[in-house]
Amino acid sequence: MSPKIEIDDFCFLYDIAHRLVDDFPEWSVSWFAVGSYYYLTGKQDLARRYLSKATQLDRLFGPAWLAYGHSFARDNEHDQAMAAYFKALQLMKGCHLPLLYIGVEYGLTNNAKLAEKFFKEALAVAPEDPFVLHELGVVAFQNHDYSSAEVYFADAFSRVQGVKGSVMSPRWEPLLNNMGHVARKLGRLDEALELHRRALALKPVSASSFAAIGHVLAMQGEIPDAAEAFHAALGVRRDDTFATTMLSTVVEQMASGEAAVFHAVDPNDHLEIPLVGQDFLDALKNSDKKSPSPKLDIIKETSSEVEMDITNE
Repeated sequence: MSPKIEIDDFCFLYDIAHRLVDDFPEWSVSWFAVGSYYYLTGKQDLARRYLSKATQLDRLFGPAWLAYGHSFARDNEHDQAMAAYFKALQLMKGCHLPLLYIGVEYGLTNNAKLAEKFFKEALAVAPEDPFVLHELGVVAFQNHDYSSAEVYFADAFSRVQGVKGSVMSPRWEPLLNNMGHVARKLGRLDEALELHRRALALKPVSASSFAAIGHVLAMQGEIPDAAEAFHAALGVRRDDTFATTMLSTVVEQMASGEAAVFHAVDPNDHLEIPLVGQDFLDALKNSDKKSPSPKLDIIKETSSEVEMDITNE
């Protein structure tokens, strides 16, 4: 599990990429480093340009194909992402990551059967990877197999906790929330509420956690507290459709004084899926931090080759 990437990490990666391109421009890993830098800074077109150059220099360099797929996945270009992942799968025999990412893309395109197939193949290679277990739990939940989902999520959670000397990262907030969704589905509302609150403790500003807490409170009949939680969710993410709908419902119930029945409401299923799509150098999806101004500027293009001029400032 990757730690959160800070500005210093950007600078370090930039410096490494700068030196590699200076000293070893014929190495594919040099351009891979440059592409990774641009991927992290959210400039996917530039990332793909340099990652493509890395694959041209070494057609067998699997990590560059994986990163190339990630850059497409970030832009929701699923077909191109899958093509890159399948290429990585051919090259990285014995590695479960291409299988995992292919499964994620199938899941995002609503092909649950193929997603499950690739996740199970990934699990056979890496049975202790919590990311794989989490994604299998998501598929089981979407298939309404809540008992199996609970087993997968619990196994993933135990693997995360089993890392000695580590503090649980905020990136595992979706796992805790998904465990809470399963507990709610199985009728264990107190347990669900506790899990959602633990998720919120990991990531204190989370619309998903606030909305999930509000949903459970509404089901427990704690209408004012539920309304407060939905307000908090909308304070974080104004366009949260589920929180907006639920807030309107609980406000109407408060105004009418009637008993609310929310057991049939299913946000689904607001289930939080995207853990692994961000696994490769991807801690910045919603970051407001600015990256250092890149000195790696695209200046020249000659036929099919792209050259990078590096300033000597």
